[in-house]
Amino acid sequence: MSRPAAQDVATQSWSGDYRFQWAAGTQAARRGLPAPSQVRIRPVTSAKEVPGAKADGNGPQWAISFVGEPGAPLPLIPFKTQGYEEMGWAVMRAGGKIACLESGSFMFVCRTHPGTTLSFGRQNDEQLTTKTGLFGVALHQGSFELTPLD
Repeated sequence: MSRPAAQDVATQSWSGDYRFQWAAGTQAARRGLPAPSQVRIRPVTSAKEVPGAKADGNGPQWAISFVGEPGAPLPLIPFKTQGYEEMGWAVMRAGGKIACLESGSFMFVCRTHPGTTLSFGRQNDEQLTTKTGLFGVALHQGSFELTPLD
């Protein structure tokens, strides 16, 4: 699956199948929490498809599912401006260098340029250098990287 070489990562599609890998040193990795073997992100065409999805006018909605695992897909909505500010990524967003989707307070996924190092956490005490440019954070588990499957 090829990705456009656009400067603004927000113009790139989220749709795809991904390999999920916990980042080294995260709570999930330390506890040996197994990573889902495959994650799928798809657009939501009807709120009836995904429990919790709703048309709120905040842009397109997506759903993330953990392939082969029980449970309904989780809705993903674009970060609001406040989310970028809280993470310290407002300047990156203004420059088109990061775009994020969130699933309530449980998890978020972001797209940036491969090789970007980001700080996050309660006191910006966690760092991740993303190899693929696709990463996320799950509450109480830590960060993870998504690798597109071809």
